[in-house]
Amino acid sequence: MAGIKNIVLAYDDSDGGKKALQLAKEFTANKEGVKLYVGHVFEEKVKSEVVETNERPIEHLPINNFPADGIQVPPLAMEQGALEKTEHSIITHSSEKAFNNAKAELDALNIDTEYSILEGSPSESIVDYANSVNADLIIIGQSGNEGIKRKLLGGASQKIANNAHCHVLIAK
Repeated sequence: MAGIKNIVLAYDDSDGGKKALQLAKEFTANKEGVKLYVGHVFEEKVKSEVVETNERPIEHLPINNFPADGIQVPPLAMEQGALEKTEHSIITHSSEKAFNNAKAELDALNIDTEYSILEGSPSESIVDYANSVNADLIIIGQSGNEGIKRKLLGGASQKIANNAHCHVLIAK
């Protein structure tokens, strides 16, 4: 498509986000002067879980001390087995994991790419980000959320399509 130089990819590592990533690769591969801006809305959550130390051993931290999704982060001051039950934190929706997954696919293609972590409402944050980078196109995955709330309020992809200043491509 002529005239499209700045593309925003709204990426959250979901199934819809992965489909949007594939479309972004198609739109940017082997194109001169096209820049891809990958935006991820921060929604990391840390939940605590009580575990039996004698039934479920504490796992070691991954390399470089970066906890990954679903990995237990043990309390630092306690020895394993000192108590019957301990509380561990589990990180979900990791921004770092999402970017690492996107980078793994995009770096191989030598695409001019910039990554940004955004805060706030996903739809508003992506639209604001697209405005700030003067995007010509936003690529977003269709969210898998169904139900009455989405029917009444609309999904993030629909809100972005309604409020964006540029074209929006929704990957299905």
